Amino acid sequence: MTDCVSIQQRISDSRLSVVQSVLSSTTSEFTGREALKAGREYAQTVGVSAGERVVLLLLPHSPELFCLQIALALDGHLPAILPWPTSRIDAGKYQRNLLYQLAGLPAARLVTLPQLAANLAPGLPFPVSALPIEGFECHEKGFREKFEADLPQAVTGDKSAQEALPDDALFLQFSGGTTGMQKCVVVTEAMLRQQLECLGHALGFTKNDTVLSWLPMYHDMGLIACLWLPLWCGGTSVHMSASDWLMAPQRLLELVDVHQGTFCWLPNFAFSYLAQRKDGMRGRWQLGSMRAWVNCSEPVRLHSMMAFAEAFREWGVTPESLQACYAMAETVFAVTQTTLGEGPKVVARNKVLASSNGRDRLQFSMPDEAFTSSGRILPGNAVRIVGSACDLLADGEAGEIQLKSPSIFGGYWGRGGFHRECFTQDGWYRTGDYGFVREGEVFVIGRIKDLIIVGGQNIFPEDVEHVVNSVRGIYPGRVVAFGVEDADYGTQALTIVAELRDKVETKGGALEREVRSQVLSSIGVAPRYVKLAPERWIVKSTAGKISRRETREKFLRELPTGEQQG
Repeated sequence: MTDCVSIQQRISDSRLSVVQSVLSSTTSEFTGREALKAGREYAQTVGVSAGERVVLLLLPHSPELFCLQIALALDGHLPAILPWPTSRIDAGKYQRNLLYQLAGLPAARLVTLPQLAANLAPGLPFPVSALPIEGFECHEKGFREKFEADLPQAVTGDKSAQEALPDDALFLQFSGGTTGMQKCVVVTEAMLRQQLECLGHALGFTKNDTVLSWLPMYHDMGLIACLWLPLWCGGTSVHMSASDWLMAPQRLLELVDVHQGTFCWLPNFAFSYLAQRKDGMRGRWQLGSMRAWVNCSEPVRLHSMMAFAEAFREWGVTPESLQACYAMAETVFAVTQTTLGEGPKVVARNKVLASSNGRDRLQFSMPDEAFTSSGRILPGNAVRIVGSACDLLADGEAGEIQLKSPSIFGGYWGRGGFHRECFTQDGWYRTGDYGFVREGEVFVIGRIKDLIIVGGQNIFPEDVEHVVNSVRGIYPGRVVAFGVEDADYGTQALTIVAELRDKVETKGGALEREVRSQVLSSIGVAPRYVKLAPERWIVKSTAGKISRRETREKFLRELPTGEQQG
């Protein structure tokens, strides 16, 4: 059974601040004890009753969302935070993911905003409760414009799925991949304890530390590293919304200065984005209090991190504060972590063997000319690298990353219970990530399913996207690369879609030529197609990650008939 009482006592003196809007100074502040109390009051208001297990939370960034997640988890319910749409998420993709999750989760209740509750209730087999947070009318307006699809057919209760839930289950989180729908992970008390104790020890995290975050709560990096870790260790966390950060990235740096922040987790593109926005920032903030800027959730690029360090060097950012980790929802969060006080290690690209290409050395070059470590494997975890023939590979050989962990999940949960097809027969979790281990450190190269093969050469889309993201006029983080079948040559054609930044003029094709030139010189392969698109053209998942498959499908639909290959 769950020992919620000890967890409640442990988090009681931690501190939580929710910045409600970048346009105002409104901030709600709680101790852990106060957040728990407020969350219980919200739960009572919306009618959550004893015995209800899975409670879905469809709410925007708000104090209510944070407090409800904490209180429901510690009072015997299983909160599951559903992604709230941002202005840059594709409406169709968001609708499909939302409907999939509502129809596929054996839930007891949904908590959302008033108008949404009225819209959704007729089509769902469980109660839908309205919670009118501050400014809910504004949030509902944006959502109504996006939510036009039919509601899912009524789903009958799934007794087998409910019975399969462990007694010590605390909450659900979703695995946000770049391919396919998001999948549900059940986090138990044992998994959470192991993860937080291990990560807290690796970071030397104490009650004096403060996390600054713009990461959404439906993402494991936002939920675990930025909320539950400081809660667990008695520290402080300060949260702004993702949409506010995109609009005013300097606000995060201002909050670091004001709150004397010590930790901040960021995806790789955010390092480049902040560096590129530096010249337009008004003001100057002291960032020397930061112990670690942790690069996570994407392959780590040394160029992105060094650009960030150089841009903000005079404000107190040092190369030693740049850190990295390899993490996923399936292990609650972290599997690896770099050593604080030391920059991530690098390995020259020509020193790595590629198992999927006859164990030849990797053929293409990159601006960094090196792979960057995601850190050492955390105690209790185990990582192995497996080749295409299911053979175990040696140090420095690249293949699929497989792992075991004391905080590993029991399989994806949904209708029918737990589904464990993602595990090998001998119990290793197949991550689908491609990388290698060298001297106990893990280096992540990319996703196996996203691999592009042009004339026998393996190209990871992340490498192409990294190059294009650096081209002036392209919106950082809004680039997607994929392969299109080339029937004439019996191979794939490298295709790039990039969104333009701030309505950049593209007369004369100069920007397209620059993209083609940069990719050819860096990767060694000329793109067949380059599409420069307006903002919001690219399809993204609800977690804000590029959906390559659906962007590719959208591209092919718009490709002139005579050029379509499939």
